[in-house]
Amino acid sequence: MDTLFSMKDMFAILKKSWLWIVSFAIGGLLTAVLIIYFFLTPVYSMNSQVLVAQTDQNENAVSQNAEVQANLQLVNTYRVLIKSPRVLNEVEKNMDDAYTLTELGNKITVTTEQDSQVMNITVTDKDPEVAAEIANETAKAFQKVTPKVMKVDNINILAEAKPASDTTAISPKPFLIALVGLFGGALLGVVIAFMRNLLSNRFKEDKDLDMLGVPMLGAVGKLPDCRPDNEKGTGESDEK
Repeated sequence: MDTLFSMKDMFAILKKSWLWIVSFAIGGLLTAVLIIYFFLTPVYSMNSQVLVAQTDQNENAVSQNAEVQANLQLVNTYRVLIKSPRVLNEVEKNMDDAYTLTELGNKITVTTEQDSQVMNITVTDKDPEVAAEIANETAKAFQKVTPKVMKVDNINILAEAKPASDTTAISPKPFLIALVGLFGGALLGVVIAFMRNLLSNRFKEDKDLDMLGVPMLGAVGKLPDCRPDNEKGTGESDEK
């Protein structure tokens, strides 16, 4: 079955259109850079940790092991409790009503490691200081509300969120976006180069006449100018 382009044709088209491809690649890169710096807002992530611990250190090993297993089973309940209106209302009040319950819920993510009593409260915001404050206030509110709701006081704050001077944004990823823009522009240039060649109605080679079903009667080549330099003249004065 005939193909639109042979490998030789493809390399010839790419070689002929390299300027197009490079131009589109640079254009895609510049577009990505403009999007990064003018349209995307950096987002930071801060993390605080709470520990679901034993309530009585004087228990024997069997009792402590049983309580650890009970605490592990409560972790999923605690994950829901952290993002409940009861806790978020406390956070909202401590944040001077700067955010609604819905906004706080969208900023907070609670994760745990498998078979671990440590819970990570992760908050994302465009300001790392605000993200850290929300994470810490959520941990404190959770520690305060849990004894009232669960009738057990086994929540300890393990680590507070503290933004550093070199805190980096989790999004956007400038290098990744720039790379996508570069390769996206190059790919667009390649597609346009092949489309221009495919949609061209000019005959470039003898084989292009095969699709018309007519024989080629002759060909005119480009002849070099063999006249001596003193005979080439300047045109009009020589004719006169």
